[in-house]
Amino acid sequence: MQIHSLTRFIAAPFGFALVYIFYQSAVDYDFRDEYSWLIFPLLVICVALYMFSPQIDFWFHEKYPVNLDKPVIDWLESQFSFYQQLNAEDRIRFQHRLSLFMEAKEYSLMKVEKIEMPEDMKFIIAAHAVWLNFGRDDYLLDKFERIIAYMHPFPTPFYKQLHTAEAEIQDGVVLLSFEYILRAVREDGNYNIGLHGFADAFCEMNGDMEWPHLTKEDEESLQQVSGLTYQRICDTVGFERVDVILVAIHHYLRYPSKFKKHLPNIYRQLDTIFNLSIIHERAAT
Repeated sequence: MQIHSLTRFIAAPFGFALVYIFYQSAVDYDFRDEYSWLIFPLLVICVALYMFSPQIDFWFHEKYPVNLDKPVIDWLESQFSFYQQLNAEDRIRFQHRLSLFMEAKEYSLMKVEKIEMPEDMKFIIAAHAVWLNFGRDDYLLDKFERIIAYMHPFPTPFYKQLHTAEAEIQDGVVLLSFEYILRAVREDGNYNIGLHGFADAFCEMNGDMEWPHLTKEDEESLQQVSGLTYQRICDTVGFERVDVILVAIHHYLRYPSKFKKHLPNIYRQLDTIFNLSIIHERAAT
């Protein structure tokens, strides 16, 4: 049996006791005189468990992860290229991290107004964040608590033009166009703005890291790696210019063999950060 909420499990007897004592105190004066003092501490316990339930449940699920539903695993196995490269042990680890990442964030879908994001959209988006940091222990992007998806390119207060990916560390939010994520999942020839957006979030969190410096020649080699021109990538993301390190991270993740062949030094520098070379080598054999 899986426990989806440890706090509910713990709170249940305290809640029943609170209701029972409150009821008995209302109908039995002798009972009230002897036991009514318990109402306040029981109430405090229930309120505390409610307030800290996200932290308690997340701690519990780190030790005992909730299994993903079968349709999620089926999608990963049939549609998600990175997951398909993993061995059995790494697939279990990916599933556990995906479950925890989905639990750790607040997800919204922007239509006419902000609404709760459907579960199938959540796991497709979250899978890209897990991919990015799969080789790292700190994979949760903990300075970004909210993920907002649009079904189309969107403007924001920071950037008025229509664009498809944005990470704002001040607000702790990653914004993505779900339509463009699906295009990249379904067709390898499209730039993956899911990876781009989470790479942007990672870089904003880790600006003090030693990032590789790409020369003009390196930037030209990126096109050889992916077949995507810099202009096409800018058009996809929706900006006149895109930070080339985000493009390099995207290509390191998505085209590792070609990236290592054309940009071996940059590959090694990025691999010291993302630590995916073992998985890349295994997939190449």
